[in-house]
Amino acid sequence: MSNSRRLSRPASAARAVPPRGRPARPRPSSRPGSYRLPAEVRRRRLQVGSFALVALAAIGGVVALAVTRTSSTAGYDTNPKAFVLPALTAPGKVSLTSFAGRPVIVNFFASWCTQCAAELPVFTADARALQGKVDIVEVNAEETGNGSAFADQFNLSTSVTAVARDVGGGQGDGLYQALGGNGSMPMTAFYGPDGKLITTHIGAFDASTLASAVQQAFGVSVPG
Repeated sequence: MSNSRRLSRPASAARAVPPRGRPARPRPSSRPGSYRLPAEVRRRRLQVGSFALVALAAIGGVVALAVTRTSSTAGYDTNPKAFVLPALTAPGKVSLTSFAGRPVIVNFFASWCTQCAAELPVFTADARALQGKVDIVEVNAEETGNGSAFADQFNLSTSVTAVARDVGGGQGDGLYQALGGNGSMPMTAFYGPDGKLITTHIGAFDASTLASAVQQAFGVSVPG
């Protein structure tokens, strides 16, 4: 009698067993038309989503940092192709575009730089000799002392075309760095009459080497 009961049990009541080697398909949820992902898949998707949120937050932080750095020199520009810097010893700004039509020499100095002190008299003498032919701009950069007093010591404001103060960067050296400065002083950049950078030079000049550099860059001879 017990055997006949087992045989008469409906086949639909038997537990389905998937074929060997094939994983069982996920069971649908009780809600009509819905499908619940396996737990492992849900866990992986959650990890991917969390990683994406972290990445977006990091990108947002980088963008915010870039904006902060840009706004720190608002009103000025350390782009070598079109720099605009604050004047060092007087109110106003010093911009590359204001010298359009004439060659420009941009010489960087700092009060702690002994070689700068040695070459500045050469630049002031050449600035007077080349007046109307070549503009010479002195830029105080990477200053740790009193750049204004140092500039006054060499009468820069009355000798050269303009005296400016570098901004931005890690230590007031945004333009200096943009032109390839690596911490060594002095450094000099030579611009053509069209405002395009011709070359840069790291190290001090004496009267002979500066005259040679001016002749080579601009085809202009230094009188005397």
